[in-house]
Amino acid sequence: MPTFLTTLGLKRVRWSSVIPTTMALALGIGWASREAAFAQEQAEAVASKTVTLDQVKMSRFKDGEKPVGQIGIYLAGETPGSKDFVTGRFVIDPHQTPHAPHRHIEEEVMIVESGNGEILCDGKTTKVGPGSVMYTAPGVPHGITNTSDDSLTFTFIKWTSKGGK
Repeated sequence: MPTFLTTLGLKRVRWSSVIPTTMALALGIGWASREAAFAQEQAEAVASKTVTLDQVKMSRFKDGEKPVGQIGIYLAGETPGSKDFVTGRFVIDPHQTPHAPHRHIEEEVMIVESGNGEILCDGKTTKVGPGSVMYTAPGVPHGITNTSDDSLTFTFIKWTSKGGK
């Protein structure tokens, strides 16, 4: 007496072959996904190179809905020694701040190129001008404010060490 499966031209399923086949297929898909993710990571890695200021696309930056300056990114991605690496340039409009003081997991360096303002770092506010540098460790509150009638421009570098937490 024909069964439904034989009517459709299908043989009975042998579980002893289905399970290993399914596992092999799942492992193959997992391996392919891992390789694709690895290739994507490599594509986003920061390569050694020089970036000139005219190559940096500046765009308007808002704190919420309020325009406060312009930002441009030189490089961003993973490096051999760090993850979440980014370096860029920020031009703060007169009497503005990019955002309220904050903290994050990255280490950060800010270098004031031009203008005058104040940097809050670890509870201490310091008047800054061209050549001033701020370093902050992960989790330390910090922020910058332009206190002048002219723009304040600074370069920033942020990163998380691959060995870091």
